[in-house]
Amino acid sequence: MRLDRPIQEVDDDATVFGGDLVTSAVSAHPGPAAAVLLAGAVAWFVRAGGMLGTLSDPPWTYGLVFLDAVLALVLVLNRGPAKTLVQLGLVLQLLATVWLARASPLSPVHWAYAAHAVVALTMVVGEPDQVRRFTGLGLGLGAAVASVALLALPMAGSFSAGSRQSLVGSELGYRLELPAGWGQLTREQLVPHLALPASTLSGGGVGFGTEAQGRYGLLWVERSPGVTAAGGCKALLQSLGGVPGPPRTRPAPPSLGSRALVYALRTPGGAQGSLGCGVLPDGRLVGLAVVASQDGEAQGEAAFAAVGEGLALQ
Repeated sequence: MRLDRPIQEVDDDATVFGGDLVTSAVSAHPGPAAAVLLAGAVAWFVRAGGMLGTLSDPPWTYGLVFLDAVLALVLVLNRGPAKTLVQLGLVLQLLATVWLARASPLSPVHWAYAAHAVVALTMVVGEPDQVRRFTGLGLGLGAAVASVALLALPMAGSFSAGSRQSLVGSELGYRLELPAGWGQLTREQLVPHLALPASTLSGGGVGFGTEAQGRYGLLWVERSPGVTAAGGCKALLQSLGGVPGPPRTRPAPPSLGSRALVYALRTPGGAQGSLGCGVLPDGRLVGLAVVASQDGEAQGEAAFAAVGEGLALQ
């Protein structure tokens, strides 16, 4: 054995990990990448659960929460092609993020979620050294925090004039695609044109409209066995604070059922429009009210018809 040759240092990341499993820098140091993935799971949970903002993402968004959590576990366990699985999972997450941003591609909140996926992906590609690992850790955690922070801003749920926002209520079984330029409104924004009732154990609703055009509406769904469309409409009118008018001759939106009723509606604030009520086969009472604060009754009825076309009930 020759001793005159200097011993050359080798990279620990390219050696044997665990005694018999050849590893890479990613699986030898899974902590930073796993932390970024867990932070992403939290950010997606806040978004999917609607805790902040008004993005109204589809229910399958919860799958991205599960995906990030599982990918973090795969990295830590380091079994099988862990590195490849994480790479494929992050590519899938990035594609899903881009698809969710299709209606508002310039919104900063979508850019923040996409940045998180890109940073996490760079941390599991190739053989990241210590600088890349800890730089990615800082950027990834920052992107996750920025994503949650941007959800709370009013512009997070805003859409461009030509896009259409969808409101989804998984528990109550509705999906409402609003006309272009419309968006979800809070209870305070609806006043004095409409009064959104407080949610109960058996029912709930959502407000929407466009303040720029003076159009306001709400959708109410309630599980009340034995209720009739006429009785439910009367109770809903009282909770809205509106004044009922004569029945409309035009048909109700098809999603409300064949026996739905439509009434003219005038609110204390002077807005005019229509209220439609229907009882579904499973006993749910569904009420849709849309009014216009300007341009008269005809514009309110037209707005009601446009919103009703985008209503789907499950």
